[in-house]
Amino acid sequence: MPTSHGTQIKLAPGLNPAAEGPLADAFTAFISAAGRLEHSYGQLHEEVAQLRVQLEERNRALASSLEENERMRVLQREILDALPCGVAVVESQHKDVVLLNPEAKRLLGISGNEKPRWAALPSSIQSMIDSGPAQAWRQGDEQLIALQARDGERWLRVRCTSIGHVINKRGTALSFPTLILTIRDTTSQKQADEQREASRHMVALAEMATLLAHEIRNPLGSLELFASLLATDAGLTGDSRQWVHHLQAGVRSLAATVNNVLRFHTPGSAPLVVARLREILVNGVEFIRPLAQQAGINLTLEETLGEIEIMGDASGLQQVLLNLAHNALRHTATGGTLRVQASLDSRADGRFAVIDVSDTGCGISPDDLPRIFEAGFSSNHQSTGLGLAVCERILAQHHGTITAASQLGKGSTFHMELPTL
Repeated sequence: MPTSHGTQIKLAPGLNPAAEGPLADAFTAFISAAGRLEHSYGQLHEEVAQLRVQLEERNRALASSLEENERMRVLQREILDALPCGVAVVESQHKDVVLLNPEAKRLLGISGNEKPRWAALPSSIQSMIDSGPAQAWRQGDEQLIALQARDGERWLRVRCTSIGHVINKRGTALSFPTLILTIRDTTSQKQADEQREASRHMVALAEMATLLAHEIRNPLGSLELFASLLATDAGLTGDSRQWVHHLQAGVRSLAATVNNVLRFHTPGSAPLVVARLREILVNGVEFIRPLAQQAGINLTLEETLGEIEIMGDASGLQQVLLNLAHNALRHTATGGTLRVQASLDSRADGRFAVIDVSDTGCGISPDDLPRIFEAGFSSNHQSTGLGLAVCERILAQHHGTITAASQLGKGSTFHMELPTL
């Protein structure tokens, strides 16, 4: 029997020839369907191969994307850890701390190994976060917060940024599920502001003090002159002479304070001229003698200077003696001694006048001794704290030095050295 392709198909022996036509057609249809199925299978195999290639490419792209995401996550964490400011992420509703970078932990005083917890946050930070919804936080709001740290008070400026906050129909923030806090340490800036403000006050006080000192100086000079004239009056009785001595002591004590203010707050220095140091010391000691007599202190001068000369300011050096005497008389009991000693010392680097002012007072505390030449420092707040600072300044103008040594209960000695001509 012929097929559609012209080939002959033989029927099996014993097969009815009448069935040859339908069977041949069925077999032909089967052959055709098998061919189409094989062709479809081939196409399907190609498509599966293409899909496999596409899937592998997409898997590689997904793996690369995951790697990139992981790299970006690590990079972002490294950036957060390296930021010079603190960053905190908190869930305000659930009282949960999501993230604290190392700088935030340091600023907030939280241990670096400690897991971030709400309870570990300072109470001021918690209060600030809790007050957020009530105050309707705006993006970028900042607050200044003071914390007590181990090294003293620390000032932090905290900037708040909310994420996913809930807004009601009136446009009011109801809650902030997530807050990002940016924390900066502004302690140095706060201290600088306070120091600038204190400096402005100090300048204003200095200007006022200088103005008052100038106003007081002239009438004070007149009082000193009249008191000196009264002291030389032969007609004074014993009591009257004692009163004049007290008047002289009070005027000269006030003069010392006025001169200290003027010398400390007035720029520049007096010119240095050739002067005999012995005359300066003698006049200075006689000027402070009424003060010693009033306090019941024995004042002595012991010097072996001869006619030695220095380049100096007589009034400035006498002010040094007056300041040292004031300081000694305040701390020496009645019946004590204030001794001024002066001599020459020749060394390889030149010849120097050495002056020691010693008292038998209560002495200076070892803790206070390094600070006694600081302007404004006073151990008992009974003075302006300018006397010794002025002494150091005047000695420096004379290219000299002043140092102090003291023993509690035994007294103090101020040692000065001045170059001579």
